[in-house]
Amino acid sequence: MTGRKSPALLATYSIIDRFSVVEEWDGSLLTLNPNDNANMPITPDGSLVLAYQNISTINTMGQIAVTSGGSAPSFYNAQSLQNQPSVLINNWKASNLSITNTSPPGSNNPISIAAYGPGMPGQTCVTLPSDGTTVSLAPLKCTQGTALPRYMQLIFQNTAGDLAIFVLIGGPMDNTGNNAYMISVNDAVNGNTGPGTGKTPPPGYYATTAASAYVYSFNWGSSNIYVANLSPTSAQAAMITLRPL
Repeated sequence: MTGRKSPALLATYSIIDRFSVVEEWDGSLLTLNPNDNANMPITPDGSLVLAYQNISTINTMGQIAVTSGGSAPSFYNAQSLQNQPSVLINNWKASNLSITNTSPPGSNNPISIAAYGPGMPGQTCVTLPSDGTTVSLAPLKCTQGTALPRYMQLIFQNTAGDLAIFVLIGGPMDNTGNNAYMISVNDAVNGNTGPGTGKTPPPGYYATTAASAYVYSFNWGSSNIYVANLSPTSAQAAMITLRPL
């Protein structure tokens, strides 16, 4: 699944040696140069978010290859100078996950990768209270909490008017093993799509809205709730609220 893209990530990157292989990648932010590879030995048996971005400062097209469990690779283009990472959401069912920068050797196509999901060792999430307390969440950060065994609402907000994109992971899996939902607010391009709108959301999305907030109601019992903010790094911090009904 692919989302839209954001400016070069304003963060410190670990640069691995050219042509080297990182056999024990933990999902933390990492930059792959052409021919470089990173391997996550075991993925969660549930939805995982792979974010990738070409951080070259020139106008160029890169590419990554993604493979798991000995399967044939899938290839994804990565255009530079975009304003948000591309997003791939999948359940690799506890198999390995291997990512290779397959851009032309010697080209200026460094591609950053990061994995998001509950319990990933390469990230530190802020606590999401279940009592309606609002949490501020900067781009490329995550929050995690536990729902109460009753109807709850999860509110995604960006009152600054910036495009904000979130991935929610939680609740029962569908027949493909997926329990992730990608949602955008302040989305002037796509407007209101998804459940209740009569409009099909863009590929990879559960819902989009032109409003500054989206409310998701659910009753998943006492289950884990995980939210990652994959908004453009230029966006103001979003607000996430989990409240009981």
